[in-house]
Amino acid sequence: MYIGDFIKQYCESNGVSIEDFANKSGLTTTEIEALEKNVQDDGTVVPVAMRQIKGIALAMDVPMPMVMAQIPSDQELVVHVVAESDQPHAK
Repeated sequence: MYIGDFIKQYCESNGVSIEDFANKSGLTTTEIEALEKNVQDDGTVVPVAMRQIKGIALAMDVPMPMVMAQIPSDQELVVHVVAESDQPHAK
């Protein structure tokens, strides 16, 4: 099951619209729709970013590891690393 299937299943089971899910997760409806498609136009699986996982967990009110457990081995997980120099408050 891809993360998009997990989102679809949650929304259907809980009567939540894509718009409501997007608002709760802090993601855009475009992001949610792309994740729900599971496959990109070039045939590759849609990657999921850590910030998206965080938002999905927030919207579902579940721990992040529960969402991460739904990601199959062929779905890429994207982690954006921010350099310390980009975080002036961290100095």
